[in-house]
Amino acid sequence: MAENGNAPGGKLITMYWRDIPAQVIAKAGRANARRELTPRFQDAIDRAAMKHGARDSDAYLDGWRKGPPEPCGGDLEAVVEEAAARLEQEYDAERLKRLIASGGKGEETGK
Repeated sequence: MAENGNAPGGKLITMYWRDIPAQVIAKAGRANARRELTPRFQDAIDRAAMKHGARDSDAYLDGWRKGPPEPCGGDLEAVVEEAAARLEQEYDAERLKRLIASGGKGEETGK
């Protein structure tokens, strides 16, 4: 079970399948909080994986990566809620559609 609370010196990490975010995690010492993004992100990941040809589990698992850690502090639950809300806004339906069409790779990292 996740511990949370006010923790200085924390890190916020976004988990991606290729360039599609799936989850945000905030950690500070032993305290942590995590939030999965809404189901539309998992749907986009599944569709992009099929487009990319990641049909077996190894190919699918190879697509997962952690984004660079960002400093965070304070209430870790609030941090992940805010980060998830920001990603929900930044990745509108049109952006996810483009990511699906490209097999999960976006303009940010190329093919």
